[in-house]
Amino acid sequence: MSARRRVGIPRGRSISGAVRRGMWRQVFTAVGGYRVRGSAPYEAMVIVANHSSHADTPALLAAFPSPYKPVVVAADDYWFTGFWRRALLHVAIGAVPVRRSGGAYDDLVENAQKVLGTGSSLLIFPEGTRSRDGELGEFRSGALRIAKEFDVPLLPVALVGTRGLLPKGGKLNPGPIEVRLGEPIQPEDLVDGDMSPVVDQITDLLSRGDATAPDDPAWEALHRLMESKAGMGAAAAWGFAEAISWPVTAEMFLAVFAAAHPRKVLPAAGWLAVGSVAGVVFTAVCARDGRTPPAPLTTEGMRTTAAEHMAAGAAGIWRQALNGIPVKVYAAEAGRRRIPLGPLAAHALGARGARALALGAVVAGVSYKAQPLLRRAYRTYLGTSGVGYAAGLSLVIRRWR
Repeated sequence: MSARRRVGIPRGRSISGAVRRGMWRQVFTAVGGYRVRGSAPYEAMVIVANHSSHADTPALLAAFPSPYKPVVVAADDYWFTGFWRRALLHVAIGAVPVRRSGGAYDDLVENAQKVLGTGSSLLIFPEGTRSRDGELGEFRSGALRIAKEFDVPLLPVALVGTRGLLPKGGKLNPGPIEVRLGEPIQPEDLVDGDMSPVVDQITDLLSRGDATAPDDPAWEALHRLMESKAGMGAAAAWGFAEAISWPVTAEMFLAVFAAAHPRKVLPAAGWLAVGSVAGVVFTAVCARDGRTPPAPLTTEGMRTTAAEHMAAGAAGIWRQALNGIPVKVYAAEAGRRRIPLGPLAAHALGARGARALALGAVVAGVSYKAQPLLRRAYRTYLGTSGVGYAAGLSLVIRRWR
């Protein structure tokens, strides 16, 4: 049987691989930023990298899409000595054990067959242990021998920033990480025992400067939007739509869009209030003629409470600011009661303006402090905010049901 037949074909997407990759990407993004430079062939291969931190393996797992499902070899005399350590390694990394002496290569071959034989890629740190000073140590040739024996490419990778993040024997120091992928070396181009091509590539990759943290594309797009006049126009339109039928509160515009540009939060809050007042008047006019716009995600309890409050006249709309009932319900009730539009607009401007500016001040303060993190992980922030808003909205609807 030829060596090539011992290597499997990548099986496609892996749930465990995708979970690990996503988890570690989020972790590294949160603690300083994460970037991958370069690309790799889609096939089983031996990945070799410099080693100076316990953060190296998670950084590599985060670099490759789940079909690769890279698996690292880890020293059995360090990582597999206790139940909890083995369990943690299995869940967070998914490593296979290998001895560092006494038949180490035979052990490596046996575990390589388990990994490469399923089409996954094998991660190996040829230095064998973490560097204390960041300098490359001696590269052992086990990875090269495995690549030749299994007839797979060998991919040099440079890890930049992991030592600063979590140095050997040190504490966590937040900072950016880059994973720089080199050019794959085909097995027929490898010379027995000669790791110099690998060392040369990794040395060159390491010499290309310090790691830098990329800005999140969503943050960049929304920051540009809020910098333009279109951002204020969007705020006014959102406030107008929410006061008519749109089921998402006006202030969510501040959390979703304006948080990407803290200096624009309060101006956006002002335009939200202006748009909301215009929407209140529009809804009231429609309701006077019996053409009340649809009001999704509202309940009979909300309408009953709004009717009680608006019985006092235009000033009743101030009661809406803190009770969670959409302003469109109050606007429709004002129209049905034919409350004069002038006083209604004046009270709506006061109530909606005070609420928008108060919440805007909170969003501006929090987003200003959190801006370094938001610049790196805005999409994660948006997802979390969306889940939080949906949960809060369901509680409000349940309360008024």
